[in-house]
Amino acid sequence: MPKAAIVAAVVIVLLIAAAVAASMMVARAGLLAVPDVVGLPGEIAEESLEADGFVYELAGTRVSVTIPEGEVISQEPAPGVLVDPGTVVAVVLSVGPQTFQVPDLVGSSVEGARDALSALGLNVVTEAVSAETTQAIVLEMFPAPGSSVSPGDEIRLSVPGGSGEADVLLPYDLQGVTVLLDPAPVPEGVGADVTMEISRRLQSLLEAAGAKVTTTRTAGGAATTEGRVQAAEASTADLIIGLDVAASGAPGVVVYHLGSAADAQYELSSLKYAQAVTRAATLPTLTVNEPGPIEDPVLSAFPGTGMRVQVGAADATADVARFVDPAWADQIARAIYRGVGPTLEDN
Repeated sequence: MPKAAIVAAVVIVLLIAAAVAASMMVARAGLLAVPDVVGLPGEIAEESLEADGFVYELAGTRVSVTIPEGEVISQEPAPGVLVDPGTVVAVVLSVGPQTFQVPDLVGSSVEGARDALSALGLNVVTEAVSAETTQAIVLEMFPAPGSSVSPGDEIRLSVPGGSGEADVLLPYDLQGVTVLLDPAPVPEGVGADVTMEISRRLQSLLEAAGAKVTTTRTAGGAATTEGRVQAAEASTADLIIGLDVAASGAPGVVVYHLGSAADAQYELSSLKYAQAVTRAATLPTLTVNEPGPIEDPVLSAFPGTGMRVQVGAADATADVARFVDPAWADQIARAIYRGVGPTLEDN
């Protein structure tokens, strides 16, 4: 092929490529970037899109716990995409959190409760716990019936069938053993009397094993420190177990034992109890800290050995959320029972 023909062909190809590029540039110059309207109120988003040459379309609504009602949750096409003028931009608006109350399904069949809660948009999980019945019914719910929740929240159903090491309560023989429980009043601002709730559950476990149990205050009673000290001084129990919520501090459970100011014999036995309860409470579902010594007026007044279980702190958000959870209170009571049971049985 003559050289001139080759050159001419190349020139033609280049001219065609240049023409295509030019036409693309002309077309591209007419495109518009989609504005970002996510987070804007629906009316303002509509005005903004139409002012920029787009068509606003409401594609639907969705529940959101983070974006206020009436604001844009998402849009399609996405912000920044180049499109033709007049392109429809579909937006989804928030209808807010839409909270509602948890229905009371305690005693209902597990399957029926799961279906009813799932229909409300809740994420349902079940937790097998030890129970006298083997029926597939709901024993407890958390959050409790009547609590406010939103679609997408998790709700836990306690059902019969608990098994495994963390759930096993050995049949200790505590006949002739006496225990004094000291559920200290909770700090102001803590809605639930969690120490009394754990005390009640622990008392039931100990009494079922044959122990005699007394307490330094009754349910609903606002016993003073002086009154609790007097009750401890007059007690002839084999062991005192204090229950406490700290006003502030690190979250989680701390088991305190008698310090060096106590009789050496009581100090040593108190340390052993504290270590045993700490080991028993070290479960995947509980936050447990290392045990430590404490100078406590009620424990010091007691003429024997004792320990204090601090179940959490009033300024720790994670702890405060657990204080109203009956399953958590049951775990704490069971851990204390498993920790003190073997030693009390041997005494």
